[in-house]
Amino acid sequence: MGSEWLIEMAIVVVLILAAPAISRLARIPVIVVELLMGIAVGRSLLGVVAGDAPWLSTMALIGFIYLMFVVGLEIEVALLRSHLGKVMLISLGSFLVSFALGYLVALTFHLPPLFIGVALSTTSMGVVLPTVKEVAYREELGHVLLGSAIVVDILSMFALAYVIEAPVVGPMTTILLLLALTLFTLLVFIARKVGGLGRLLPLCRPGYYIGVRLSLALIFTFAIMAEFIGVHAIIGSFFAGLIVSELLGDVEEVIERLLSFGYGFFIPIFFIAVGARTDLISLISNLKNLEVFAALFTAGYIGKIAGITPISRLLGFNKAESLSMGFAMSARLSLIVAAAELGLEFGLINLDVYSTLVLLAILSVILSPSLSKHVLGKPTVVIPAEELP
Repeated sequence: MGSEWLIEMAIVVVLILAAPAISRLARIPVIVVELLMGIAVGRSLLGVVAGDAPWLSTMALIGFIYLMFVVGLEIEVALLRSHLGKVMLISLGSFLVSFALGYLVALTFHLPPLFIGVALSTTSMGVVLPTVKEVAYREELGHVLLGSAIVVDILSMFALAYVIEAPVVGPMTTILLLLALTLFTLLVFIARKVGGLGRLLPLCRPGYYIGVRLSLALIFTFAIMAEFIGVHAIIGSFFAGLIVSELLGDVEEVIERLLSFGYGFFIPIFFIAVGARTDLISLISNLKNLEVFAALFTAGYIGKIAGITPISRLLGFNKAESLSMGFAMSARLSLIVAAAELGLEFGLINLDVYSTLVLLAILSVILSPSLSKHVLGKPTVVIPAEELP
């Protein structure tokens, strides 16, 4: 009994090692491969890794916290300054229409409407980024598409935090949260004034990776602070990512180390654990579950296309560009998986809905980039294995 977790860990480590090679051969994002591997070894097929095993749950939580740190780290506020008006209008259309359709689908199938609305409003920066590199033959198109994905990520993160925490947040928690946001704003302001850590790191003794140590300390300090004031730890790690992105500025070497630390081990464990918990057998063997999946999948695409295309046309983009942006923003991965994980943890959804959202994420990431390029008459998008989620 005591050695079972070691065997499971060995299996997971082998999967982590194999995922990048399979990703490159299959030409799909490595995180999709990790999810599919988790499904294969979990309850859906082989059953050799228990998705709810204590050791896996603990390491997956660390990976979850680190993943949300990376989401914050990815956000470059400077990208929003160019074409700000267009970015904000397209972002709001993308978020609100998807939310509204998700809300209506949830009411139809007796699901939590706010939660499903937020889950469908998300997009995936890591899928949009390589898509932008392929489809953005005009600089304005690339800037607007990437900036809109950033804003939607931020809106979705705050909306998800509200939906999850609203039932348990009291006056004291609200006050503490406001104080934490004030402290965050102050830290960002100070970071900009002093020029970030880029000036200080060269003064530190080399070999001790001070930037990495400081970043890791901030991740778990903010995660603990978030739990202390009564919100989920991932909210704290998300803000830690925003702060570190400001502190480090152009110190690409430190950022690369932080990303390799997360994507080399803990974040893959999180996605493998998500796959292992997913129950596709139950999903596909129940007609109602398939109806829910079809409705959410359809609403996910219609919401993004209907929310983005008309606004983009009014802002001067042609029909193909507008439709391409709608398809690109339809890709969902990290945040919808995060939403599924939180929804299951807090009892908002059951395992069938959880599995539905995971499957929706996998299919949208595979289909959306290619559809985005197809409407522009370009070759199929191939997302590199090393791209972020």
